[in-house]
Amino acid sequence: MKKRTVAVTILLSLAFFLMEGTSARGQAISLTDLGTLGGNYSHAFALNDQGRVVGASSTPSGGHHAFSWTSGEGMMDLGTLGGDYSEAVAVNGRGAVVGNSSTNEGPWRAFLWTAEGGMVDLGSLGGGSSAALLINDLGQVAGTSPNEAGADRIFFWTPEGGMIDPGSFGGDFAEPTGMNNSGQIAGWASDDSWNVRAFRWTHNEALLDLGTLGGTYSYALAINDLGHVVGASSTAGNSNHAFFWSPSGRMVDLGTLGGKSSEAVAVNILGQVVGRSYTESGVYHAFFWTAAGGMVDLGTLGGSYSEARSINDQGQVVGVSTTASGEWHAFLWTEREGMMDLGTLGGNFSAAAAINNRGQIIGDSRNEGRETRGILWSLPSLSLTPEDQIKELIETVQSLIHSGDLRKGIGKGLIVELRVVLGKLQREKNRTACWLLDSFGHQIKGLVKARNLTLENGENLLSRVAKIGFCADERKGKHKKCGKE
Repeated sequence: MKKRTVAVTILLSLAFFLMEGTSARGQAISLTDLGTLGGNYSHAFALNDQGRVVGASSTPSGGHHAFSWTSGEGMMDLGTLGGDYSEAVAVNGRGAVVGNSSTNEGPWRAFLWTAEGGMVDLGSLGGGSSAALLINDLGQVAGTSPNEAGADRIFFWTPEGGMIDPGSFGGDFAEPTGMNNSGQIAGWASDDSWNVRAFRWTHNEALLDLGTLGGTYSYALAINDLGHVVGASSTAGNSNHAFFWSPSGRMVDLGTLGGKSSEAVAVNILGQVVGRSYTESGVYHAFFWTAAGGMVDLGTLGGSYSEARSINDQGQVVGVSTTASGEWHAFLWTEREGMMDLGTLGGNFSAAAAINNRGQIIGDSRNEGRETRGILWSLPSLSLTPEDQIKELIETVQSLIHSGDLRKGIGKGLIVELRVVLGKLQREKNRTACWLLDSFGHQIKGLVKARNLTLENGENLLSRVAKIGFCADERKGKHKKCGKE
């Protein structure tokens, strides 16, 4: 196994650091070659917020095996289900990995890997094969599998209930493309007339058709923990436009950058959306969209093409762009600093696939020998202050207002309360801030009970409140330890 870390100093002022009021100029971004399992290539497909990376690598015998990588353990071969080929495609916050493997019998099968139990075959829906695509922090898995009739169906797997079929729109093809930590799945499915529709599925319910932007088809590509879904749809004018859908049932056309088509590929907890769109000149550019600001062209690294692939909850965006010399390079974009070239391992290619909430980025790059390697870029770390966590909570409430999931009057009242909490914290009146934050939590529970807020949105807000650590004792009832006035 090979491993190499390259320290690269890049002059920049990342917004990630400016939230603390600190310039990041001169800070080092480290590029880590994840190495291989003894072969000549590797690919990184996913990472979690703890920095665990999963993907696939060649082996000395010519196999292609799933791996799990951490900075402490290096690259670990996860093995196979009996064949020569496996790949890991997703990892949750607890380090559980899902992927797909060939078997001795022939059919490809979805697997779940854990440090305790190793690799487990998840079975199929009756057609023999299966493919895992997604896993959430509850250990729920989603993917595809043919049923006994040969139709490609979605599967939802849980440790308690095994593999089930969530249903379809009557057609033979369906695919899940996103799953949140409530177990809701987004994707696309065909009906018996071969029309494709975006869907959202909630356990014990039928697939929900999200509709279209006036045309005949739509497809979903991502979902956040608030149940917001993004993707693309045909319009009445036969164009393909990016959309944002909220649980209120409203599909919003995100428009384009001047061209005919656009596509949204990722959405964060704040409702910020990224993807790609044709420009007026007929080339694809990465975009960043918010309800307040609309669609913004992220530009390129000097070439004609760019596309965004992932966004974290801090609004940092990664993807790939062509350079002025025609090479393809990974980029990082922030609202304050614009697009920055993340460089390569010495070759002429790199592409970023995902970014986590710690500012770690994964993707692939060619090295000097033109071999492809999985790569990890690490930005200098930042722990958010309680003040920054309150600000993010305010932005989350604003996102719910913009999407129609929270009535404007109620939402504005919640924002006023959070701003009072922020003011108390800034004046070091921690005890009062604690009581106010506790009151905010009780209001969220009341809104859920009165059905003015969905259960999943309420739980998400309460979870974010619980992570604001300045007053953990107060939430346990130990008010006297809440802080000094």
